[in-house]
Amino acid sequence: MTNSLPQEPGQPSQGWVFSAGEWTKMEDPVMNQPEDESDVEELIKSAGYRSWTQAGSALAVPLTLAVWARAEEPSFLFDLDGVDHSEWFYAATLPDALVLLNQLAPTLQALTITEQVAQADPKSMSVLGDVLDKLHGRRRDVGGRLISD
Repeated sequence: MTNSLPQEPGQPSQGWVFSAGEWTKMEDPVMNQPEDESDVEELIKSAGYRSWTQAGSALAVPLTLAVWARAEEPSFLFDLDGVDHSEWFYAATLPDALVLLNQLAPTLQALTITEQVAQADPKSMSVLGDVLDKLHGRRRDVGGRLISD
């Protein structure tokens, strides 16, 4: 994970937090821990976060989202991973996290559909198979066998 906020040398790392409809900067609770840990997932866990939800798989879609949760504020850590870059940010409370998830919903829905299409097996999913056949210019006979041109 990376953070796009510029960091001043010798100063604590900053992170974005969404709270009550506003974005502000704060000290990053993951990156400002006393532990000298290179494994980011271990840093996240040692800051008290546990996996909450995830959308997308890294090999099937160009953007994935993982959300981590803990009891103290900021209660939610969002990690958006792209092909070559990732960003993380925080939501102070559950209502803030739900607002962010609602804003991300169209993108996540498109990613989920893309992932499903990428993993589809036309032999077992007739409607999706028909769509995939049409997209790829394939035709099938009454028995479902491909017709070669």
